[in-house]
Amino acid sequence: MSWFNASQLSTFAKQALSQAQKSIDRVLDIQGEEEEESEGGPARAALSRVGEAGESSLTSGRWDTSWGTNTTVETQIPMEEMEMEESGRSATPVNSEQPDVLAISVQTDEEQSQKEGKVVLQLSNEKLSTVQCEKQELCKIIDSLTEKLEVREARLLSVSKEKAHLEETCDNLKDEIFKMKEENSSISSLKEEFAQRIADAEKKVQLACKERDTAKKEIKTLKEDLATRLNSNETVEILKEKDEQIKGLLEEGEKLSKQQLQNSNIIKKLRAKEKERENTNTKQSKKIKELEEELQHLKQVLDGKEEIEKQHRENIKQLNSVVECQVKDVTRLQVELEDLEEKNRSAQAALDNAYKELADLHKANATKDCEVQEAALSHEMKVKEELGLILEKAHEEAHQQQEALAIQVADLRIALQRAEQQAARKEDYLRQEISDLQQRLQEAETRNQELSQSVTSATRPLLRQIENLQATLGAQTLSWEKLEKNLSERLGESQAALAAQTERERAATEELLSNKIQLSSTESQNSLLRQENSRLHVQLEGEKSRLKKLENENNRYEVELENLKEEYVKVVEGAKKEKMLLSTQLEMEKMKVEQEKKKTIFVQESAREKERKLYIPSAVETVSSTPTLSRSSSISGVDMAGLQTSFICQDDQYDHSFGSVSASGTNLYDVMRMGAGSSILENLQSQLKLRDGEISHLQLEIGNLERTRSVMAEELVKLTNQNDDLEEKIKEIPKLRVQLRDLDQRYNTILQMYGEKAEEAEELRLDLEDVKNMYKTQIDELLKQRHS
Repeated sequence: MSWFNASQLSTFAKQALSQAQKSIDRVLDIQGEEEEESEGGPARAALSRVGEAGESSLTSGRWDTSWGTNTTVETQIPMEEMEMEESGRSATPVNSEQPDVLAISVQTDEEQSQKEGKVVLQLSNEKLSTVQCEKQELCKIIDSLTEKLEVREARLLSVSKEKAHLEETCDNLKDEIFKMKEENSSISSLKEEFAQRIADAEKKVQLACKERDTAKKEIKTLKEDLATRLNSNETVEILKEKDEQIKGLLEEGEKLSKQQLQNSNIIKKLRAKEKERENTNTKQSKKIKELEEELQHLKQVLDGKEEIEKQHRENIKQLNSVVECQVKDVTRLQVELEDLEEKNRSAQAALDNAYKELADLHKANATKDCEVQEAALSHEMKVKEELGLILEKAHEEAHQQQEALAIQVADLRIALQRAEQQAARKEDYLRQEISDLQQRLQEAETRNQELSQSVTSATRPLLRQIENLQATLGAQTLSWEKLEKNLSERLGESQAALAAQTERERAATEELLSNKIQLSSTESQNSLLRQENSRLHVQLEGEKSRLKKLENENNRYEVELENLKEEYVKVVEGAKKEKMLLSTQLEMEKMKVEQEKKKTIFVQESAREKERKLYIPSAVETVSSTPTLSRSSSISGVDMAGLQTSFICQDDQYDHSFGSVSASGTNLYDVMRMGAGSSILENLQSQLKLRDGEISHLQLEIGNLERTRSVMAEELVKLTNQNDDLEEKIKEIPKLRVQLRDLDQRYNTILQMYGEKAEEAEELRLDLEDVKNMYKTQIDELLKQRHS
């Protein structure tokens, strides 16, 4: 619109000069000059007022440096008014003589102005359409970016929650691993205890076997000695009894050996079970190590994902900062809009004042012209009507320009980057306009010089008009210089913005490279995760089969434990019965030992009496034979009474034997006499010692059996506790399966999230490429504009 205003000024100046030349040639009287001077006074005052209003509107219509291109819109209306007034002022004295020439010139000017206005309106409409399209595109981009930001924030929250759940599961698994290690240590300690006990039991069995062999050897030697030395019925009966006792002891030894074999078999079974448990423990330890390695790998993967999340957050922060900058720019543009509206209002007020002054001037001119020429009035009225139409059109154009300015400001809030291009184009336009105006000024100056040479005293009012026009042109040149300064400053700012955009492009390329690297790394991690998923599925199947095997083994162990319990109960019952039998046998042996002691005492007394009888006379022998018999009978009676508390059959045998001894006192005397009594006593004492040794040995065996029974009871308690623990672990197996399912589900969800993030990364990469292309196109356009 600025070049349109300059062309109007030039056309109006040309018309004024041509009319002045014609008026100078035709005016010859001094009275006409005086009338022109009298009529030009108020016109000059009006022009001066309009010029002052135009200058005030120019000063008030100057915008900031970023909006310098819009000054032409505000200065357009007052400049047109000044030109119109000057044309009217110059045309007033000539209208009486040449109305037709003026009408033709005014019509041609109106047609040119209408054509130029149509062209400008078409250009402004095209610009508005392009700006609106760009505005809609930018709104769509901003909406899509906000939606993506919201989706990413939601995904970040879900990933953080899943991470917390995974950390909790890792902690639980670590606790379970520590528990398993503690159980393994307790099992190893139990193994060591069992091994020590088994070794002690084997040593005891070996000692018992050695003692049994020594006892057998001693019994054989005793039998041989008794067979060589004793042939009496007593020795035979004693030997029979001892053989029976030996047989009983042998049977007990066989039973004990059988029990020992059973215990050894049980121990072997327990060792085999321990080996199996050791194997299972080693397998479980390997599994635990593998699981720990997998946990570490998962932790590394989580760390990588956290780094990716941090990068995404940084990108989101950058986008938020960009959005904030855009919001600030929008607020600044709103403030500028308000300033523009205020300036528009001031310009409208100045226009109204100018309209009023024009009306007053037209009224004064009409009254004076009516007095001078009636014909000129009609022509002037037509001219006034045309001028009113032109003014109305200018007013409408001003309103349209205001609306266009509001639309442009709203569009410039979003399209800040393209404002620089428009500024460059406007700079080119303004430079062309300045060059055109300078050329026109030069032409006007040459014409003024020619006119000054040709016209002397009659051209004073025209010279004054020309001076006024020169003053207005000087003011315009000053405003154009200021505009040039503003435009040069804008050029510097645009260059700085270009540098910033180049730096942003570099940062965007670097971000693209980093995103590509991250994509490659994430793809490799995805492949590794898939491989790990397949491997974990295989391990899960193996673990399920192992769990089934362990359940079967646990059932088999339970059955074996029940069998062992039954065997142990049977063993305990047998041991109790044997203990009862051994206690009864001990009591019998004690009674027998006491009887043998009594017998030995009786034999010693009888031997002493017989030795005494050797020194007493024969008469005394016949007399003393009766008391010995009475003593023997009394002793035998005492023995009978003592032995009746024990078993009756044995007491009868012993009574019979003692009766035979007392009845055959002579035979004993003969034997004693032959020197065999001392050897019998020694044999009996040795047998008593042997019996005492056997009794002590049997007592030791009973104590050992009681100890083994207590040990076995403790082992049974431990085995029951272990069985209870195993049952509890079996109950925990379904919970572990549920946890495994949960972990599988979480793993699948993590993979889905990973795929979604990969897709988002690709979308971001494409968006960055689009933005990069946009920047490149904008930079190319700016460079082309600079070269042009």
